[in-house]
Amino acid sequence: MASYPRFKDKVVIVSGGADGMGRACSVQLASEGARLFILDVKYEMAVQLARDLSTPSAQVEALRADVMNETELKNAIASVLDRTGGKVDSLINIAGGSASGLTAEIDLAVWDRLYALNLRSTLVACQAVIPAMRRRGGSIVTMASISGLRGDPEWAPYNAAKAAIISLTQSLAWEEGGYGIRVNAICPGPVASERMLATISADELREYNESCALGRIGKASELAEAILFLASDQASFITGAALVADGGLTARTGQPTRFYRQQREGLHRRPEEPS
Repeated sequence: MASYPRFKDKVVIVSGGADGMGRACSVQLASEGARLFILDVKYEMAVQLARDLSTPSAQVEALRADVMNETELKNAIASVLDRTGGKVDSLINIAGGSASGLTAEIDLAVWDRLYALNLRSTLVACQAVIPAMRRRGGSIVTMASISGLRGDPEWAPYNAAKAAIISLTQSLAWEEGGYGIRVNAICPGPVASERMLATISADELREYNESCALGRIGKASELAEAILFLASDQASFITGAALVADGGLTARTGQPTRFYRQQREGLHRRPEEPS
């Protein structure tokens, strides 16, 4: 957790900010004195969170926004700009989703929906804030994934959409850098969200944990720290980056090795250690 308020009096928009990683971002932003706008289709949840987080030093508001609805998303961001006199310092895009299926059999409607939910919504939000940011500078964080860096069987629509978000991020970084706008992507690995934990078995959770070099999957609060670093002035010379935060999952080739198995079983000893 940051030792000083990086976002004091900064105007920050978080799409999908009512639960999961978005909620963790909202909690931390409010604690650092941001003027925070939580955009979420779960409007009642967002309103309650805004009430819980509002303090004399942090003004937090909730707005309904279904990121699949272009008009609703644009109107929500326009409402933020109306309330702040056209100021927005950071946009954090969290909202998104996934679906699975064999690529050769995937329903094109599912493919299109995943692109709309992940990629198109990110583009719409960025287009809505960039004209205002061009006057003062700012930062944008997009929600990619390690799945945008690698392929996964039966996850092609999700992988492809997240890979496209990384490319969009890099293009925007170059197009908008001259205006003082930084654009970066966060690439999380598996995160222990309520939704994830409710849909996998204990054995599957063990497999996820063992896939990470740290021996466990991430916490939403840990991902929020990485996201807010990119959004903050601490990352003032970082743009066009795709920051991986996956506990080391992508740091290995995936080949099975005796050393890896022994390490996981607690059998490996350094050569100098007595047996």
